Amino acid sequence: MLHLPWVEKALEGRAGAAGGKVATLPEAVRKFVRPGMALQIGCGHGYPMALLYEIVRQFWGRDPGFTIITYGGSCTNLVPFLAGGLVRKVLASYLGDAYPFPAPNPLIQKAFAEGKVQFEEWSMLTLTQRLAAAAMGLPFFPTRSLAGSSLAQNLADFTVTEDPFSGEQVGLVKALHPDVSLVHGWLADPQGNTVLNMPLVGSAYGALAAREGAIVTVEKVVSAAELSRCREHVRIPAEVVRAVVEAPFGAHPSGHHHFPQRGEEGGYAEDRPFIMEARRASRSAETYQAWLEEWILSCPDHRSYLAKLGQERLLALKGRLSLDAWPLHFLEGGGRDGPPDAPPATAAERMIALSGREIRRLILKKGYHSILAGVGASHLASWMAYYGLLEQDRQAALLAEIGLYGFIPLPGDSFVFALRNFPTGRLYTDVLHTLGCFVSGSPGSCLGVLGAAQVDCRGNINSSQIPAASLYLVGSGGGNDVASGAAEVVVVAWQSPHRFVEKVPFITSPGDRVTAVVSQYGLFRKDPADGILKLSAYLERPGLTEAETVRDIKEQCGWELQPWPDLEAVAPPTAEELARLRHLDPERYFTR
Repeated sequence: MLHLPWVEKALEGRAGAAGGKVATLPEAVRKFVRPGMALQIGCGHGYPMALLYEIVRQFWGRDPGFTIITYGGSCTNLVPFLAGGLVRKVLASYLGDAYPFPAPNPLIQKAFAEGKVQFEEWSMLTLTQRLAAAAMGLPFFPTRSLAGSSLAQNLADFTVTEDPFSGEQVGLVKALHPDVSLVHGWLADPQGNTVLNMPLVGSAYGALAAREGAIVTVEKVVSAAELSRCREHVRIPAEVVRAVVEAPFGAHPSGHHHFPQRGEEGGYAEDRPFIMEARRASRSAETYQAWLEEWILSCPDHRSYLAKLGQERLLALKGRLSLDAWPLHFLEGGGRDGPPDAPPATAAERMIALSGREIRRLILKKGYHSILAGVGASHLASWMAYYGLLEQDRQAALLAEIGLYGFIPLPGDSFVFALRNFPTGRLYTDVLHTLGCFVSGSPGSCLGVLGAAQVDCRGNINSSQIPAASLYLVGSGGGNDVASGAAEVVVVAWQSPHRFVEKVPFITSPGDRVTAVVSQYGLFRKDPADGILKLSAYLERPGLTEAETVRDIKEQCGWELQPWPDLEAVAPPTAEELARLRHLDPERYFTR
């Protein structure tokens, strides 16, 4: 081999100095996090929890006035900052507890009602587009989302203008430059070249957009030579990284599935008991303060936090990601058809089964290639439709907005982003590709299926707030993006007079593309003549005539409900549908 000193020097330089940017968590925070900063949380899949908790420890009682930029704020990642008075402003797309099932968080609701913290709600795609614009050095990014919603009325950094080429109206979102991006990855070398977890969620846009770069924690710091074996998975270059910290289980209590696989090492699942304990603690400021003292403030560092969790618990979290790790309650379910004394269908199960049938019908009739579902009954209905379509030799790709394409929903964990489903995906990407390209950018190919806290007679969805009561719900997530970009939208929503309303008080997602709504009572289809949802089919109920059933449905509807002339009676779920649904949701989070 020809030895050229100047080439060899370059190759040695690529390996980097032995020490590089490696630091401890306390050192990284002391050096690179300052009061008043805008902190962007997360890039790949897995929140930088160890880093967040170290920031809470160091700034507790100091009123640093942070701005937090995050896709989702919950009891474990955002509420510690709110409880400590550490934050002045929050930019997010979802504010509530999501895992293992979605619900508003009382302490986030309290902060919203008191008005001491400014909350700015974006959709998942537009938040990504703002960071991507900044990463590319652009002043703004065009978008199909937000227009026609109440979200748009509250956002100074969104506008609608005329497309100079077509003359049509187009939305623009302003570039967003955080001060520092906080990232948890899978691997990094000492210089900071970082492998992010898959799917990529926000990818590297936040790190590349940040004025002062990124602080990176990883499961393991490896040599440059070892990192080069998976260089195709490096997403963040060393040039934008200020510090690298090795923090095993640095995403706990959120899970951290990983790609690529490194020998026999595996990721770890969400710590469900830990998260549920934090959710219960959030019911009051006093109980949450006690939780904070126990798990964050009294632990001097990440090492002591892990020691408190214990090795047995951490090893169990690793084991939970195995495809063979079925929950005990699932194994006791009695096999394919469930236990012989299975209870009759609940109202929620009737709603989900009917929704699954309608989704399947639309896929077969209109030829949609993919389904993007929201969280809750809407995603279980999509999962039911997926398996029903397979029986008819038809496959529709299931999409998850975080960047998962073509996954198989396995029984055992009903969470919409269940980590056990990740290895079944056909490809892994990010929010920009999933919501921006696969949902909005492929006209006529994606069916959206969304949940709703409220829906009105025209299909407009509210999942954000009740302004008159200063009550915050959970926010858009990717809902507005799906409603704005999918070819057609089906809404799955619990029906009562205060949920099915004539006009929602806040439009999170416009109803222009909503063609059907399914409740526990029946199916409502939109009349193209006047744009109003009308009763198309009702679920049969023992002992009730059609007239009695329709009367009950009208009483549970907040607008002057009209039936279609060819009103249809629909049978309740079959035994096979019930067994399948209970396998998909063994803990009955969504089917009770």
